Amino acid sequence: MAASPQIIGQTKPPALDTVFLFVVPDGSTAEFSIFINNQSQAYDGYSIALVPNGQMQTPATQLAYLTQLAGGTTAAFSGLYLNSGDSVLVSSALGSCSFMATGLVFSS
Repeated sequence: MAASPQIIGQTKPPALDTVFLFVVPDGSTAEFSIFINNQSQAYDGYSIALVPNGQMQTPATQLAYLTQLAGGTTAAFSGLYLNSGDSVLVSSALGSCSFMATGLVFSS
């Protein structure tokens, strides 16, 4: 039976807190998309980092950094791939952005 996409991470971090959206389980890979929704009426800035296993978040790991998102709108990134132990970190400048990752996790 073919695998079906599923929600693999959801969070709405407090203002200026960087949190894990998800970590790829050991022995797995992930193919996924990230959706960002600004739940306020004001602009908010969001950041997303794709961090390889065993590394720290650096400017080189940033997919988006304080990217402005208008109130009440949604943005998306698709076609993302990570390996075992890699992680996705997210943050919201004002705390009004929520994040959802959907996709497939494959066991090796």
